Amino acid sequence: MHLPLKYSGLILMTICVTVIAIKDGHIRLVGGSDHRRGNVLIWHALQWGSVCDDRWSIENAHVVCKQLGFPSAVSTTEFGQYGRARRLIWLDNVVCKGSEDTLANCTHDPWGKHDCGRDEAAGVVCNRKPITTPKPSPDPFIDLMPVFKVESSDEDTASNSAIETEGYEIRLAGGRNPKEGRIEVKIDGKWGVICGYQFGMLEAMVACKQLGLGYARVPIQQSFFGGEDLDKVINGIKCMGTESNLAECFHLETLRSVVCPKKEFIAGAICTSTLPDLVPNATLLEQSMHLQDRSLYHLQCSMEENCLSQDAYDLRETQPRTWHLASRRLLRFSSVIHNNGTSDFHPHLSKEDWEWHLCHMHYHSMDVFAHYDIMDYHGNRVAQGHKASFCLEDVECYPGYEKKYSCTNFGDQGISVGCADRYNHDIDCQWIDMTSTPEGNYLFKLNVNPQYLVAELDYDNNAVLCNFDYSGHSVSLYNCTIEHGQKTLVNG
Repeated sequence: MHLPLKYSGLILMTICVTVIAIKDGHIRLVGGSDHRRGNVLIWHALQWGSVCDDRWSIENAHVVCKQLGFPSAVSTTEFGQYGRARRLIWLDNVVCKGSEDTLANCTHDPWGKHDCGRDEAAGVVCNRKPITTPKPSPDPFIDLMPVFKVESSDEDTASNSAIETEGYEIRLAGGRNPKEGRIEVKIDGKWGVICGYQFGMLEAMVACKQLGLGYARVPIQQSFFGGEDLDKVINGIKCMGTESNLAECFHLETLRSVVCPKKEFIAGAICTSTLPDLVPNATLLEQSMHLQDRSLYHLQCSMEENCLSQDAYDLRETQPRTWHLASRRLLRFSSVIHNNGTSDFHPHLSKEDWEWHLCHMHYHSMDVFAHYDIMDYHGNRVAQGHKASFCLEDVECYPGYEKKYSCTNFGDQGISVGCADRYNHDIDCQWIDMTSTPEGNYLFKLNVNPQYLVAELDYDNNAVLCNFDYSGHSVSLYNCTIEHGQKTLVNG
């Protein structure tokens, strides 16, 4: 029996899991300082694309804002006011009457047909007051954030409630330019800093967005930009990346009860207007997946990279004379990762910090470039794999784009805008070890840049999630959708 591609719900040690599929025609705003303004992106054929500003009108903007849960539009924006358009432009010459339910229902040229440049992105500014709820419909993603209940006094509850309603006023200070610095927060009329312990990319993204500075390129955890003499007013802050204000993120403590492990832990950010945006190819994944049996004798280099399940290593320990004769059942597949962003994708480590792997005779520029999971329908991981980036390079490019990166002779690694890297199914570690996995119906997930080590325009298109049926001798992969690249926290 084929189960639907969704989680029916999970509560496991205060973790709630929900999967929301992205529907064709879904829209969102990007690049703005809050959730009611930005360039319009629309979802079609498993990809986000921009809307061109040709014939862009206030009627069009009204439809966009109503689709997002706002009553109307305040104004339109043109010429990429909130940043350049994506490489993929889905809609051009959009004409709405204002009564349509969705932007896709308006008159427009055929999907993907346009004569626009990337400086012609259409945007909107929506009315502040939502129709029925205080928050527009969220971007679809796999929500694996922990759910916490924080006990507080009535006084603290009232204070925090007021803060969240009004939002935090924040600023960057101590930087070398206006787009970088420590994050200072004003609470109850007092400026202070955020404890930088576990402050990561998603939190920095929200801060840069709130400041109208685009996106975060680097999150800062320590006092690189000073501020050790300032009071810490927030700690334990955790964001999903879709919030428009840091007040909307979860946090453990504010103002009077802040505890930070070290004085030098001070949150900061370096913001930017351009970033890469990795998108995996779901179609190739479905077409290339198959099973292969392989002896451990031929997998010794892969064992050094921890690419097999634990029982393979147990076998080597318990049967030192014959372990290499045993075979493993591998789920193999090819993957192509496109960069649809506005700047090149580079490994997070500099070249001198790359790790040399003697057995495979190549450098690893990222320990985990992609992660692969087989999960049951409750979100429990039953098998997994990972791929280190031993060679990030431009294997193929869209028309009009040229290859820039090549691994030959210890060359620079990266993926250029408009290009893609490819890992074929016959490459080591391009698999999941299924030897001990029982037969059944599962979910398959491929997630690129899973640890958010490299900043991207967004992470809602970093993963492919599919139904996966395994008989022990054959596999079937279907209903694949592009999803948020949220880190897996269940049984992880």
